[in-house]
Order: sequence, then structure tokens, then C-alpha cells
Amino acid sequence: MDSEKLRAPIHSLNPPTPICVNQEEKLKEVIKTMKDHHIGCVCVVDGQNKLQGIFSERDVLTRVVNKKLDTENTPVKEVMTPDPEYLFYDDEIAFALNRMHVGGFRHIPLLDLEGKPRGIISIKDIISYLIKHLKQTN
Repeated sequence: MDSEKLRAPIHSLNPPTPICVNQEEKLKEVIKTMKDHHIGCVCVVDGQNKLQGIFSERDVLTRVVNKKLDTENTPVKEVMTPDPEYLFYDDEIAFALNRMHVGGFRHIPLLDLEGKPRGIISIKDIISYLIKHLKQTN
């Protein structure tokens, strides 16, 4: 596989539309949403649907379960990762991979020019893309 595949824009991964929750939503509902949609994270937005944070399975374990928080009364904004790294559809896959590696995270929201989440990619999406292209070259 040549480096051209890594220089492809993120939209080549066909990123899914992210599941977003309001920052005031209670943890119990947010965790249920993640479970119901079989997803590892949600984008947390404000009333104008602008990205405020990200909430992941890792946050559930380290910030909710570990601290024995009251999930029925605690809003997600209290435990989300605020101001997460984000990218745009035209950024290169290699750039996303580097950000994930350096930052130690598995998901990156994709924003439009207004700061609203329009997609999300995971390390799994990138690995699947690379494996697909490796198979094509062999």
C-alpha cells in the first residue's frame, strides 16, 4: 500500500453521522443512547448544536463508575471531555491517525464550518479502510 491512501481525505472513510446529545442531558439517558445505538461515544452539543465535548465508554468507566456518580441527576457536561480535538471532512486520514496516536483517543468528531458535528471517525474506521486497501494491493 502506498502513502497515497493515507493522504486521502477523511470523507473517503464514509464517516457516519454522529449521535449527539445535549450537554444538559442526564448520564443515565446518555449511556442508554450509547447502548441502544451500539456506539462508543457521543458528541455533546449546546442549544445551537455546536460541539462542546465528547463522552465515551472510557469516560463512563473512569469518570462515572469509578467515582460512583448519580447517573439519574448528573448532566453529561460534568463528566464529558470538553473541547475535544476535531477535524474536517477534507483533512487527510494520516492527520487523523496522527492526532489519535498523539492524543491517545479513539474517536474524532468531524465539524462543519459552523462548529456543528457532521460526522465522526474512529480508529476502527481507519484500520478497516487500511485493511481493505491492503487486500486490494495483494
